[in-house]
Amino acid sequence: MSYQKYINENLKEKVVKEKPWINCNLLMEHLEKSTIPNEKIEEWKYFSTSKILNEEWSIYDTSSKEKANSRIKYSKNSIILKNGILEKRKNGLEKLDGVNLYELSDYIISNPNLKNVIYNNPTKYSETRVSGKTDKNTTSLLSLNALLNKGIVIEIEENKIVSEKIDVFNLIDSNKFLINPYILIICKNGSSSHIVDTSKYLGDNNWINPCVEVYLDVGANLTFSSLQSQTSTNLSTSSINFHLLKQACLNMFLLNRENTKSDIRIFLKEKAAKAKVNGIILSNKKYQSDVFCKIEHLARNCSSQQNWRLLPADNSTASIKGKIVVKKNSKGSSGKFYSKSLILGEAASAYSKPELEIFEDEVSCSHGASFGEIDKNLIFYMQSRGICKTEAIKLIITAFINDIISDDKRLLEAYLYEMEDFFKVNLQ
Repeated sequence: MSYQKYINENLKEKVVKEKPWINCNLLMEHLEKSTIPNEKIEEWKYFSTSKILNEEWSIYDTSSKEKANSRIKYSKNSIILKNGILEKRKNGLEKLDGVNLYELSDYIISNPNLKNVIYNNPTKYSETRVSGKTDKNTTSLLSLNALLNKGIVIEIEENKIVSEKIDVFNLIDSNKFLINPYILIICKNGSSSHIVDTSKYLGDNNWINPCVEVYLDVGANLTFSSLQSQTSTNLSTSSINFHLLKQACLNMFLLNRENTKSDIRIFLKEKAAKAKVNGIILSNKKYQSDVFCKIEHLARNCSSQQNWRLLPADNSTASIKGKIVVKKNSKGSSGKFYSKSLILGEAASAYSKPELEIFEDEVSCSHGASFGEIDKNLIFYMQSRGICKTEAIKLIITAFINDIISDDKRLLEAYLYEMEDFFKVNLQ
């Protein structure tokens, strides 16, 4: 099925007026020739998009009816997006030195060259197959986002060390809407920051189609954490893309929940860029939780690590496809991928597919994956020491994920809070 019901002449005319910085005709043509991604596409093999095809979605905008404001407590350094659109009244960054927040439309006026940086061309993140053919179906959801989003820009100033965390809350409290958040993060030379992107789902039956693009200039250091609360009946198809220049360093943490597809792409563009990705993939009931993570080494002495933990329960599926690509002229590169799966139900499934594409010598790359169930003898032993079965299982799971959870106390608490929700559902 194509995107025809989302694109029409009225939308095209509206986009041309509102977003003169994007190539509307090119993106429209891309959608007209593409289909919604499905299991036939390698990157979507373990994630069904039947819900997208079967539901009737309304496109969310500021004129849509909204629920009353929630009573969620926010930190003092918070950026609030309500159904993907910036809540200006609740912006808490005015006094955070070195951090600037803009609406995308305003930022482009003063930075016209930005139109060459943001997603504006279907080939930017497309996949080149073994046959040499460029597959643009993989980026069709990005084109949809580009046409419909009302984006924001977070700018970290040059050489600024931002010690306090920046919290981005995307609050979803609508029903049966297609929502397209867009966040552009620019970390200038020598800057250091920590951004936590949290999705909270209060509404039902929404399709959230976020796009995050991050640029780390020379020597920039970013810790980026993406956390999800329980998705319930909502569906998320997110794309997170990082571009690293010389000696830039990225540490990423991901908590991927049920009904969620996350597409992560990291480009180590210049010498000695480094990326480390840790993630937990949870699923329960009959839902799917899927991650595709691709890291490209494009220069000398770059290094990357991927470390994943999969926890499928009930009749669900959790999956990870980790890809390491080492291009020519990338000598001295080091790439590692490892995943562990702990299967919590007899009908649950876990899939791990590491891939290496190496086009250069003098590099070091490795991958591995392991699968297992909870050791019943270990549970029996813990019960014999006075620990109830539920607590014993919780301890085993906590130990299973402990080595990849950040040692940051606040982030650890956020992970464990979401894990408590998972425990309540699956440890009865």
